[in-house]
Amino acid sequence: MKATIITIGDEILIGQVIDTNSAWLGEQLSLLGVKVHQIVSISDKEEDIKRALQQQMSVSDIIILTGGLGPTNDDITKKALVEYFGSEMVFDNNTFSRIKKYFNSRGIPVLQAHKEQCNMPANAEILDNNLGTAPGMLFSQEGKMILSMPGVPYEMKWIFANRFLPIYVKRVSNDKYIYHRTIKTAGKGETTIEENIGDILEILPSYMSIAYLPSTGSVRLRISSISDQDVSEEVDKYADIIRERLGRIVYGMDDDTIESALLQLYREKNLTIGTAESCTGGLVAHKLTSVPGSSQVYQGSIVSYSYGLKEKLLQVSHDTLIKEGAVSENTVIEMLKGLLDTSSVDVGIAISGIAGPGGGTPEKPVGTIWMAWGSKDNIRTKLLNLSKNRKLNIEYTSVAALNALRLYALEQC
Repeated sequence: MKATIITIGDEILIGQVIDTNSAWLGEQLSLLGVKVHQIVSISDKEEDIKRALQQQMSVSDIIILTGGLGPTNDDITKKALVEYFGSEMVFDNNTFSRIKKYFNSRGIPVLQAHKEQCNMPANAEILDNNLGTAPGMLFSQEGKMILSMPGVPYEMKWIFANRFLPIYVKRVSNDKYIYHRTIKTAGKGETTIEENIGDILEILPSYMSIAYLPSTGSVRLRISSISDQDVSEEVDKYADIIRERLGRIVYGMDDDTIESALLQLYREKNLTIGTAESCTGGLVAHKLTSVPGSSQVYQGSIVSYSYGLKEKLLQVSHDTLIKEGAVSENTVIEMLKGLLDTSSVDVGIAISGIAGPGGGTPEKPVGTIWMAWGSKDNIRTKLLNLSKNRKLNIEYTSVAALNALRLYALEQC
């Protein structure tokens, strides 16, 4: 079965908005055993929408459109779909009741534009949206499924998972068993990982495959199987073999995040964490506090960007800053010691670097990042030599910091 994803919106074409919807949908469709044939981005024009539909109807079994379903004049996806299918608009009372309740609960008046948003194609199956006003719409024609959803990512994801997916499972008969496991790693690149498990890959059954999905500072290994029978136990067995081979670079499985794995580990070892950040601007703290229950482990952060705050809040020596600079091994060691003294946490990490794009020197180019982590009697340091891209440097450093803290805890009794 093949699918096409069509994203609608001038904001995507001009680079104002990054299309994350297609990446997420592609992953979800892959989990269903559906191959994404094409991803297309088009403008907010009726003719472009109808032309894209016409082209993809001949090659795909599932066509998913995102965007253009809001209450404003540039949201014309519904109109284009009505014309393409030769249908008509009808007022949907259920959608209006839901929208009215949604706005009344927030003390917002219902405008005429919101009422007009309840005009829906007569031939569409309406998919309620519990997170917004625009519902999804599902069309069936020539044995194909055409799904239209809002472009807002969290609304799109909710409709797909909670409304479309149950319908898909009921309608699509599939005599194949599809199963996936994902191994989460940090600290090594995909080439190193593949070399390490090469002999295991050679004995994988033909109905299993492995994909490497790298991101900043980490790599996911997805083991997939498509078979005439349930082979989930066998996939789990190979996942365990690979996980054991890779050892401590594996931080979790499937939906685990490195921050949740780290916090769970520290919770088990009854250790507390604190962070002292400069160039990452609190991103490590943000990642940790995004996990529910993090307060059991994580105590807080000191974000000291300037020399003055490094001296005042973290007790960094003025002489160290003047002689060696804020980006130096001794500076992050003193930042860490100051954090440990100030906060009384068991384990801390300190980060200072040149994220870029400016600020580099021949001796310390952009991408020079120093980290120090550990406890009062056991401090480790590491120099990262990264790229000239500010966002990538900050993200990579935050993942490296979390991984350093994770590995440190694994070494403790």
